[in-house]
Amino acid sequence: MMHDLFTTQEIGSLQRPIWRQKLSGPHDRASVASALLWGERLGVDERAELANGMGSGLLQKGGELTQAEKGRIIDISTLYAIRMQELAGLDRVFNGEQPRTEMYDFMARFVDGIEPAGTLNAFDANYFRKGTVRSGVSITAAGKAFFVDEFDFVRKHTRRVPKPCLTGPYTMADWSYLEYYRTAREAGGEKGGAAISGARRDAVLDFAANVLNPAVTALAKAGAQVIQIDEPAAATNENESLLFVEAINASFKSIPAGIEKAVHLCYSNYASLFPALADCIADSYLIEFTNHASPENFKPEEVDRGTFKALQLFREYKMKAKIGVGVIDIHSDLIETPQVVRDRILYAAKVLGDPGRVQVNPDCGLRTRRWNVAFAKLCSMAEGAALARAEFGEG
Repeated sequence: MMHDLFTTQEIGSLQRPIWRQKLSGPHDRASVASALLWGERLGVDERAELANGMGSGLLQKGGELTQAEKGRIIDISTLYAIRMQELAGLDRVFNGEQPRTEMYDFMARFVDGIEPAGTLNAFDANYFRKGTVRSGVSITAAGKAFFVDEFDFVRKHTRRVPKPCLTGPYTMADWSYLEYYRTAREAGGEKGGAAISGARRDAVLDFAANVLNPAVTALAKAGAQVIQIDEPAAATNENESLLFVEAINASFKSIPAGIEKAVHLCYSNYASLFPALADCIADSYLIEFTNHASPENFKPEEVDRGTFKALQLFREYKMKAKIGVGVIDIHSDLIETPQVVRDRILYAAKVLGDPGRVQVNPDCGLRTRRWNVAFAKLCSMAEGAALARAEFGEG
């Protein structure tokens, strides 16, 4: 059953298991056992392809695997991610980004004009390959096909609402070396800060018009009901809020009415995006809240001092968009109780003044949590949403 009230969803990546990360064999017993255990727990029959009593499973083979075999492991890992979300009770599901590497790197691979420039630390022991823009950026034909294929795979294997996700134009530009755009500005006579500022604007808007919009348009034509753009860098430069909004609007340009245009704002200084954000055409914003709340008990007076204040901004500027309220802390293994989740949802509904505008999600992706923790958190989130619906007489 799909829920219009307090719609539940994940909004970032799920951890890729070791057997998905290591696409060569053979895998050790612990890795194989984990794959089989989770395959059985999630009801994924394809687990038998990974390992079997004859020792001929994909994880049991020695040496280099063929591209087809590697692709099949990624497909099965994606099935695990889909089933995990379904079994947890989420209304919308996606592939957990199992076919991808990292949110910048995978996108950059499908952009003409970017060359790899080296590896940088992203967080903890995670790294990404930063790119240098050498010419005007545009999405490749392979890129549009990749995102549609991702969406089609999820749609084929779920009865829930499939949700494609894309790294946004502002983040792609902010995380790239913008040599081409800077050089072009300098050739036009601009120097120093003016050239850098102009280069950022040119790059952001090119990513929006020539990379994101073609990808979003292709997904819309493929039948996506909701499309999510991820923007962790949204508030990097607090003087560029107007540019950020212009880029999001350009990314969603000409998307038919009825397709939900969602924007995931990861851990941003949300206040700095106002009042510009009031002119954004997005239909929903997926936002972190719980990181500032008490981990054990819900106390409204505590979150009033944190990012729950962002809800008041959406109401103050009379924005009609739905708000995906982060009710699960992704930085802790503590499993929030359904009752705590319920109270956070109800508090958000009270602040917004309309329960119909509240969606439910973790603060961000659960990539940093082991699957047993991530699954338990998602289950608790879905149960908490059900408790919150019951307060309004809905099952």
